[in-house]
Amino acid sequence: MKKIIFLFLLSMSFTASAQIKLVTLEYPPYITRDGNVVDGVAVELVERVFKEMEKPISIQVLPWGRAINYVETGEADGIFTAFKTDERETFARYIDEVLFDQNIVAIGNKAANVTWDKNTINQFQVCLINNVSYGKWLDDMVAQNRFKGVRRVSSPEQCVQLLQANRVDFWVNNEFGARYVAVQMGVQSDIAIQTPPIESTPSYIAFSKKGQMSEQDVKQVNDTVASMKASGEYDRLIEEYFEQLASALNQ
Repeated sequence: MKKIIFLFLLSMSFTASAQIKLVTLEYPPYITRDGNVVDGVAVELVERVFKEMEKPISIQVLPWGRAINYVETGEADGIFTAFKTDERETFARYIDEVLFDQNIVAIGNKAANVTWDKNTINQFQVCLINNVSYGKWLDDMVAQNRFKGVRRVSSPEQCVQLLQANRVDFWVNNEFGARYVAVQMGVQSDIAIQTPPIESTPSYIAFSKKGQMSEQDVKQVNDTVASMKASGEYDRLIEEYFEQLASALNQ
């Protein structure tokens, strides 16, 4: 009897301490990696969610194709931040709550006081990064030569420099990526992120159907994210991340 009780307690201990294995892609500022240290605004949010649930996790940064494969085979329990597709839903359970809206936005020079308007894009010079897609609408507008001019460069920092020199009217970028670059360059007070977004694609946490996360566990993750949004904790965490990033760079 004592042996049975011991084995039962050992099993409970193992189950309680088993880590949820998550995979992701290096994608600043959502996911950053410095040596063995994984950070980023998405990482901090996911860590907070599982801390609320009292579930230990590990996060591994991989090439995206391998990360998806790990979820499909069950080698990883979950992945973030992932777009939802019919194919992926065959092997993964998505939470209902959006983890992040991946917003494509126009960024202007605050001093120039120019307002983005889809109806007057023929008046705008825009800066874009080589070989990057900005969503169907903007990609189509570029292909149809609807803008006054398009400057293609190799880095977002070059777009900021062109914006500051008034050589373009807008820089188009992922919103959080733009905020990250602006903080790194110390120009966050000089730029104006235009609203609404040009295009927005929701991204999620998804869990392998072959992993250790049950449907009830996935629901708990969803409800925790929803609760954080309702309480304001979700927005506070995002703002605190960028504030701390700016503070660290200014030291």
